[in-house]
Amino acid sequence: SGQRRSTGRQVVSTQSTGSSGINAEYGGIEELHKVYPELLKRLDDSSDELRISVTRTLSTFFEVLPEDYDREFYKAHLQYLFRGLLVHLDDPDQTIQEAVFGVLQKAAKVYPKYLIGHIENVKHKHRSSLYCDKTFKNL
Repeated sequence: SGQRRSTGRQVVSTQSTGSSGINAEYGGIEELHKVYPELLKRLDDSSDELRISVTRTLSTFFEVLPEDYDREFYKAHLQYLFRGLLVHLDDPDQTIQEAVFGVLQKAAKVYPKYLIGHIENVKHKHRSSLYCDKTFKNL
């Protein structure tokens, strides 16, 4: 567990310094799949600066997924990611909402139909449907 937390910090740190090539550096898809749960946890951090950094890292996560990423095979990973991101799309802080919206724009390219279904399931629970609606419009 300590190693997993460290890996999450390394990825956030790597992204915040502007380094690229995250996929190769961390050993491919399986390593990325190990890291994202730690990143999602950090969206609950008390530091908004860290939370914003995590959204940049998660955007990179979606950018580096290979074109042949098997979205059906890895559907459970996408579900976990989409659900976690959608919780934070309703964050009280608009800056965080905007940052998560940016991540969802990248995520939508991976599996738009699946993301739409998740948005439809949570939209009514959000304080405002603004960012859900914006995400729909950009799909």
